[in-house]
Amino acid sequence: MKKVGRRIVAGRPVMLGSLQYGLGSSLRAVDRPDDVLAALDAAEEAYGDVLDTGRRDMVQRITDVQVRRARTFQELGRVTDSILEMDGVVRAAVLAGPDGDVFEFELGLSRLLYTNALVLNQYGDPDLILSSADAVVRLITSNGLKVNTLEGGDRAYYIDMLRCAATIAMREHAEQGRAEIAASAGRIAVDTWAEVERSKFPQLIREMGEMPSMYRNSIVRAAACYGKLTEALGQRELSQRYRDFARGLDADVAGRAEQNWLGIGIGIGSITMGTALHRARNLLGVGQVPDEVLLLGGPDNARSRFTTNQRCPRSQWAASARELARIVAPLARHPQLVATLGLEAHLLYASSLAVAEDATAWHVANSRHWMYLLRDLVKAFEQAGDQAICQDLERWTDVTCEVINPFHDPHGH
Repeated sequence: MKKVGRRIVAGRPVMLGSLQYGLGSSLRAVDRPDDVLAALDAAEEAYGDVLDTGRRDMVQRITDVQVRRARTFQELGRVTDSILEMDGVVRAAVLAGPDGDVFEFELGLSRLLYTNALVLNQYGDPDLILSSADAVVRLITSNGLKVNTLEGGDRAYYIDMLRCAATIAMREHAEQGRAEIAASAGRIAVDTWAEVERSKFPQLIREMGEMPSMYRNSIVRAAACYGKLTEALGQRELSQRYRDFARGLDADVAGRAEQNWLGIGIGIGSITMGTALHRARNLLGVGQVPDEVLLLGGPDNARSRFTTNQRCPRSQWAASARELARIVAPLARHPQLVATLGLEAHLLYASSLAVAEDATAWHVANSRHWMYLLRDLVKAFEQAGDQAICQDLERWTDVTCEVINPFHDPHGH
């Protein structure tokens, strides 16, 4: 009987892909991320076989697999793999554009960009996080009338995504000193559920206590962050009202949201790649950081880049990585600049290797420089006490060392 079942599934690759995808969901629920990856790989292979027969509807299924893989990598602490997975998915979607219903495309793109913002959240360039979050807000609000016509579950999902993306945008705009825009994003986030009036606290808290935890938690985070923002803007009464509401709904989630906001004032926070490049130029001189390298950071107020790989054409990824690595080397006394610029260079190196037609030739040309860059990156993050990213980077360092040995004389000849 088991053999018959296997033959039936083997003859229906779509069914096989769906089974593996569902298995991945089940394994994720019981916290077995390594097994999740194996199931997702099998699902993608099955869907890919069907796509090769001309079934274009498999593209969306493969995208879903890749997004789930990115989140699984993130849960495993594989920062680079997570970012690169979403990088490829987002870039492919942007390049493909709408294929039929524009509304469906924009909803799908909003889902991808929201996940991209989440994946980049801890280590990505704030400009890329912000461009993704801002785009989600624009896409959903511009389609607001159509979103409101969706069935209850779908409508609630996209409203929650809007709330979460606006909360991210609120934080990032505040970090970059754009107080008015941050406040606008904050109002969008809190307006997705209700204006908080103290007299309505008990009723609102009872109603929201019955919501799915995902939606309830996003409301708590939005209220807590808006409370912190309005506090920074001197609106004490408004701040206290939202913070009290957030704590009343879920004190633990509210406390974590406020803790994550600590240290974020208006204009204080993580630096963008563009800022890091300008600071590097001030330290090293125009000759070391020429205009063409500055362009990798993006023009001021650019919001069209969502991924590291959109910084330059694919054919220039390795060359751009080497330019950034060259800048990183003399910046050892400035670990924040090393971390910011070095991580972007690392991602470009890894992306370039992934698409290289001749991997051996690529390694001969690039791996030694990549290895030195990784060592500088690890030192910078060690100074910051961030062991999680160090472990990920050391894994990549081990790979480059293994590859380099066959191609380079250990004595440097």
